Amino acid sequence: MRINLSEKQIAEIKRIAQKEFLLKSIEPTDEYLFINCFSKIHKETVYYHLLKDNDTLIIRCYARLFDNLGLSEKTRGTAKDLFEYLVTQTGLPNTIYIENGIELKI
Repeated sequence: MRINLSEKQIAEIKRIAQKEFLLKSIEPTDEYLFINCFSKIHKETVYYHLLKDNDTLIIRCYARLFDNLGLSEKTRGTAKDLFEYLVTQTGLPNTIYIENGIELKI
């Protein structure tokens, strides 16, 4: 289920994502908040999906991270920053980070 966020909260999410990436777009869908980013240094696209399931905040990340430790660190760092911000804003106590289909601890 998509997280309902205010304009101010979406602006803060943009700010967090723009620390490491060129932000292409943020679009709410029926199921999640879609964030489309690009890493100029690594020349790779990174997608984040923000959603909630019951009392759990979920961030799914899709990117070509194989053999690219620098990009992997950036995507996980950005996800961690998003979690920290969204947990305080939504009050959701549990978090899950899924990177290319694999649940990881960040």
